[in-house]
Amino acid sequence: MFKNAVLAEILKLKGSKIALPVILLPLISVLLGSGNFVANPHELVNGWYSLWTQVALFYGYFFYPIIISICCAYTMRLEKSNHNWNMMMTYPILPGAVILSKLIIISIISLIVQSFLVILYLTAGLLLGVKGGFPLDILNFSLCGLAASIAVAAVQLYLSMIVKSFALPIGICLGTCVLGLGLCVSGLWMLYPTSLLVKGFGALNQAALSPLEHILFFILCAVYILVFTGLAIRRLTKRDTATS
Repeated sequence: MFKNAVLAEILKLKGSKIALPVILLPLISVLLGSGNFVANPHELVNGWYSLWTQVALFYGYFFYPIIISICCAYTMRLEKSNHNWNMMMTYPILPGAVILSKLIIISIISLIVQSFLVILYLTAGLLLGVKGGFPLDILNFSLCGLAASIAVAAVQLYLSMIVKSFALPIGICLGTCVLGLGLCVSGLWMLYPTSLLVKGFGALNQAALSPLEHILFFILCAVYILVFTGLAIRRLTKRDTATS
């Protein structure tokens, strides 16, 4: 049953234009970051780490969460059209499987985006002749970013579920990107998933999380995922889908 729900989500994305932001936004991030890196050789002197901060400057703050929010809004939009929610609930499938299958698909897309970004970043570094070996901290930043992106996805799926507009949840995500940056600068990075993303992704500085921060970081990601996924499942279970 659950496997079929995941396969159904994959089929719904076929023929969509989701691939466009998935490809373009990481590419734009690397191009802009590389341009900044080349334009400031005297300030950005820490090789691969400096290049990463410039790439993450655009990608981690805004582009990555926007990609996630677009994907979430799109998957929920399909269910809102032509009373698809009601049709789906007539099938022998649990509400939890519906929500979790969407979260899994968004997580897979996020993994693809992250992998694509790292490949582009590595390619840019080699083309620019960045000296030194490839730092493993970049993989750590990417893993933390992936975990935080799933937390962002859980929030955005819930927002896209309760808000009828396609664009409004994306706009809310853009606003929370600014909020997340402010919280992270203020040292309150644990208060919202977008601030977790900025912190874990190394977008503000070149320092990886400490061991204690790592533990707190992943616990908070899990809490956000569980809470907002639970809220979405509860709403789908309790509310009349025809009027939601």
